[in-house]
Amino acid sequence: MIKPINEQTENNWSRRLTYAACIFWLISLTLPSFIVESHAEPWFGILTLVFGIVFGWFVQGWAAYANIFFAFAAIAIFVGRKPRISVIAMLFLAATLPLFKGVVLDGGSGAILSVVSWGWGTVLWLCSLALLAVAAAVRMHQLSISAMKSIVGLLLIILVTLGTFHFYQRSVMNLQEQKLYLSNGIAFTLAEPCGVLLTNVEAPLLPSNVITTLDIAPDLINPKGRVPYLFLPKLMNYQEGYSAWRTFQDPVISSIKVKVRVASRPDNPVLQAQKTESGAVLRLLSNPSGRVLYEQDLKATSTERGSPVYCPLSTQSGVEGLQLGYDTNLLKALGQKQVTKTHEKLTEEVARVPCSLGADDKSGVEGLRDWDGREVILQPESVRSRIGFCSESYIVLTYISEYSTTSLSDLSPVALIFDRKTLRPLASFNSGRPCPRGNRCVEAPRELARGARISDEKITIETTAGDIIANHRN
Repeated sequence: MIKPINEQTENNWSRRLTYAACIFWLISLTLPSFIVESHAEPWFGILTLVFGIVFGWFVQGWAAYANIFFAFAAIAIFVGRKPRISVIAMLFLAATLPLFKGVVLDGGSGAILSVVSWGWGTVLWLCSLALLAVAAAVRMHQLSISAMKSIVGLLLIILVTLGTFHFYQRSVMNLQEQKLYLSNGIAFTLAEPCGVLLTNVEAPLLPSNVITTLDIAPDLINPKGRVPYLFLPKLMNYQEGYSAWRTFQDPVISSIKVKVRVASRPDNPVLQAQKTESGAVLRLLSNPSGRVLYEQDLKATSTERGSPVYCPLSTQSGVEGLQLGYDTNLLKALGQKQVTKTHEKLTEEVARVPCSLGADDKSGVEGLRDWDGREVILQPESVRSRIGFCSESYIVLTYISEYSTTSLSDLSPVALIFDRKTLRPLASFNSGRPCPRGNRCVEAPRELARGARISDEKITIETTAGDIIANHRN
C-alpha cells in the first residue's frame, strides 16, 4: 500500500531528526560534560556515560539512564515503530538532571563534589534527546511539520543564547577563573565571579639570585577563625628577620636541599603580605622604600563546601589540575623558578680531606650546622650524619651499607656530590642494590671510609676493606 504524501513526509522528517539526534549524541561523548568543585579538569561525555550508568544511582544521577531509552527509541524509529513509552521514560529521566549531586571524591570519605560548570557535551546531549522526542512525536502524528520546525528553531536560538552567555561570563571573570571554570568545551558555569583580577606576570622582575626580604603579616600564615590561609611559594633565596639564606636543590632527588646562611642586607627587594578589609594584598618592592614591582589583591571568600579561601586562588589551594595562581605569578616575578633536571659533567678528582657536617645544632636553629667553613641546614636530616670528604672542587657525602653479618667483604655505597664553592648539589650515585633488611640499609663501621675518587659516570669509595663503586644516578 502506498502511504499518503503527508504521512510519507512526516516519516522522512522523523528519520532525519533521528539521524541528527544520534549525531549530536555521538558528538556529546567527545566533549566535556561538566566540571566539579576542586577539579580543573572536566569529565568528558564517554566517561559520564559509562560511570553514570554504573554508579549514577549512588549520586542521584538518574539522567544517565535516559541514554538506554534513547537507544531503544532511536532503533524503534529506524525500524518503523512508534516509541511512545521509551520516549516518555527518556524525557522523565532526563528531567531529573537537576537532582544530580555530583561526583564521589573517594570511597573512604564518601564526600561528593558538586558540579560548578556544565560543558557543551551536556548541552548537545540534551539537544539530542529533544530532537529524538520531536522525531517520535512527528512519527506518531502528534506534531505537525510546522510545529517541528518551530521547535528546532527554538533549539538553535537556545544554543546561540548559551554561546552568548558563555562569552559574557568570560568577560566578567579573571584569567584564572576562565581556565578553571570556562575552559575549552565548557558552556557556562554556576560559580560566582571573584571580581578581582589576577595579576599576570609575563617575565621575571628580579634576577634569580637576588635575595628577597620577607615581610609577612603573621595572621595570614597563622590564621584564626574564618580567615583563609595564605599559600606563598617556597623561595630559594630569602631573608627573614636577621637571617638570609640561599637554597640549592638536588637536580634528581628533590628532597635533598642545602640552605646556606649568608650575610643579611637592608636594601634587598621586599615581599610584603598585608591584611586588608576585603582580604589581603601581596606586593613586591624594589627595596624597603622603593617602587612597587608587583601587586596582587586577594579577596577572602569560601569554596562551594564552605572552606575559607582567597580569590584569585593559589595552585596550592587544593584544586586539582590548577596550574595558574597568584603563587605561580609571584614566583615568576621573583625570578625563582623550580629546579630542572640537568646533568652537569664532573671532572676527575680525589677527595680525601675529612669534610663532614658538624654534629650539633647552632644558635638554637634546628639543623643548623657548620660545613666547610659555612653555616648550613642540610635536608633531609638523615643525610647530615653521612661521612664527608673534600677535594679541590667537590664535597662527597657517602653512606656505606653492610650486606654481610659475618665479614666486611660485601659493602655497598651511596654518595652525594656537592660543589665545594657554593655547596650546590650536583649529582647522586648508588650501587643499584636494594637493602636486604628493611627500608634502610645497615650502616657499616664509619671508620672504613678513607676517601673517594670522583668521575662523571661513577664514584669509587676507598675503604680499608677495598674499593667499592657507585654509579651515576640520572
